[in-house]
Amino acid sequence: MLCFYGACTFAGFAQPVAITPRWQVNFPATANGIAVDSTAVPVDDGSILVVVVAVGADPMNPKLQVGNRMIPVKVIGHDPVSRLEFLKVEGSERPKQIEWSDEVGANASAALRTVEPGGAFKCRTTGWVKQVGGKILPLALLRVSFSRAIPPPGTPLVDDSGRVVGIFFQSAGAANSGYAIPAEAVHRVRTDLCGSGKVVRGWLGLALRADSQLPQISRILPDSPAAAAGARVNDVILSIGNREVTEYADAANAFFYLVPGQPVRVKLLRNAEQLELTLTPTKPRDP
Repeated sequence: MLCFYGACTFAGFAQPVAITPRWQVNFPATANGIAVDSTAVPVDDGSILVVVVAVGADPMNPKLQVGNRMIPVKVIGHDPVSRLEFLKVEGSERPKQIEWSDEVGANASAALRTVEPGGAFKCRTTGWVKQVGGKILPLALLRVSFSRAIPPPGTPLVDDSGRVVGIFFQSAGAANSGYAIPAEAVHRVRTDLCGSGKVVRGWLGLALRADSQLPQISRILPDSPAAAAGARVNDVILSIGNREVTEYADAANAFFYLVPGQPVRVKLLRNAEQLELTLTPTKPRDP
């Protein structure tokens, strides 16, 4: 068996990646909500933990427990869109540092492994989920099937190099399937929450028609990054940064990763001509 915080290993894995004992964060219920818990996964030097906060739980009053011990912890920040929260472990006890993948990459459809205190078991990612119940998600999630019942929220999914490529998010409604938040989304949210305490998403000043299969620009606001770069109404978006865009849901996912002040290359189709523009997102304008 593999151990996040021990010395056990599983054949084929380069780094220890299990949770023994489990670092568990309990969240009390909000009014008319429910109390839930999440597995806490270390980032950086292990003093920072990432958890998933389910709807109906109070993100501001977490209790960190390791075995029978309570560990003091401080909330760094919570993002209600991704439902990710980052915590600072206070005191000398902390989990061992582990390695994270920069992004999912080839692991979007790959055999992975997830580990709980009871042992390791297999899972497989089977591609991206962009909408659920007809509603487009603010960021694409990984669809995951497990070899047994789904694990608790926050449980890490690791590749054959022992790197975390995502953390379990929630059930898909079936006993052995669910959704996971990709590593790149964790990194994106962490940068803002650990830097300023809140997530600020980049704004381009363009709109697309959500009811259209084609990611075609329907509106460009004056004095916006899109207007300054020369984008036009009826241009079709082909890619944003390194993310291909074939439909509205792809664009919504790409917008999630925009960072104010960081230029991004946007490929467009204008009539029959392809062109590439550089847009620099800004902070969203006040309504």
